[in-house]
Amino acid sequence: MMLAGCSTPTSAPPSHDAVPAAWSFDNGTGTNRNRISASAWWRDFGNPELNALVESALLANADLRIASARVAQARALVGTADADRYPQLSLNAGLRRGRESSSDPKIDLSRGGFRASWEPDFFGEKGLASLAAEKDFESVELARQAMRVAIAGEVMAAYFDAQYLTQRDAVAREAAATLDRQIEVAQRRFEAGQVSKLDIDRLTAELGQERANAAQLRGARDARLRQMAILLGSAQPPSGLTFPAVASAAACMPAVLLPIELLERRPDVRGPARAVEAAVARLGVAKRDLYPRIAFDWSGSRDHLRAGGASTSPTTVVGYGIALSLPIFDGGRIRANIEIHEAKAQEAMLVYEKAILVALADAETAAVQLEAARAGVSALEKAQSAGANAASRSEQMFTSGLVDLNTVLDARRSYLKARDGLLQGQGAQWAAAVAVRRAFAGRV
Repeated sequence: MMLAGCSTPTSAPPSHDAVPAAWSFDNGTGTNRNRISASAWWRDFGNPELNALVESALLANADLRIASARVAQARALVGTADADRYPQLSLNAGLRRGRESSSDPKIDLSRGGFRASWEPDFFGEKGLASLAAEKDFESVELARQAMRVAIAGEVMAAYFDAQYLTQRDAVAREAAATLDRQIEVAQRRFEAGQVSKLDIDRLTAELGQERANAAQLRGARDARLRQMAILLGSAQPPSGLTFPAVASAAACMPAVLLPIELLERRPDVRGPARAVEAAVARLGVAKRDLYPRIAFDWSGSRDHLRAGGASTSPTTVVGYGIALSLPIFDGGRIRANIEIHEAKAQEAMLVYEKAILVALADAETAAVQLEAARAGVSALEKAQSAGANAASRSEQMFTSGLVDLNTVLDARRSYLKARDGLLQGQGAQWAAAVAVRRAFAGRV
């Protein structure tokens, strides 16, 4: 038993000594920014339609239902591993009728009995097997939680993409209508000899491009809605979406966790840590094959024999014993099995280290993208404002007779181009805002 204690695996998930103490960006410490919620973080956007879609996906998504079935399997395996630590009791009964040969009388033999056995866990093998099963269950449950975070983020990303693709489609159709009007004006000017056919051809080419762009935007929107339908566990894409306004504060950088807090919170990091613990426990089980096995056995039976019409007295047999086994030579099977589990433990450790790096990189990347998108939207808002002012002034000058209609339409097209750019920037900003909350989310 002392030898067993000395050989108990002591490996644990790697420490977080190499984790940076702070982020390379402003994490909002000491400000009035709100922290990201550990659960239901999608509610930070203040959009009831979006909230309903996310919560529907968390209930009906096919991948999540599969993950829940895996959790149930892992929970049952914990019970199976725990059962091996307790004594086993079985009952048996039988009835036999016949004869050895034609010259022997017929025999009726009835038997009933029981058997109990127990293998004490002197060397901790069964305890380690039970621990491994428990850690496997925790790892599978954390994988399910990580999937819930991913599904919520995917639904939100698809929702915002569909919203801004719908708005960009409207802008593209308005730009096409403006070009139609410009072509009419150019045709009249061509007939009056004021412009060449080149101007009409140039505008006609631009009109074809705008119509193609609008068709592509509609196709991309429909594709995102169908992808959302799969996330929602539905055969049909959601209809009747109104895309209500989203809280503007959600587009700003929230106060986020420190790196070490992030790693302790993210289920896709905690899951691999549990997998390391399970692999180390199974390594311990493999090493226990080098130690002897001791088993206790109790049994009892009662037989009743009837031969040729004559009955004998029932016979009762009760016995108990102890069995000891110790491997001496197995051709290296046990040592090879230990090496296999050592390699699996090393693999699990490397997977865990990678999960740490991915989590830190996700958080840094999402935060940097959000700040860049916010700065880009600020510049695009100024460009749209300038375009709107130019379009308004051109209309006033046209009313005063200072410019022609073609100038007004050119200014209108410039404004629409700035409007489309702003919509793209806002879409990138909301996508980055979702990514930040997804990167810092805990269980859902």
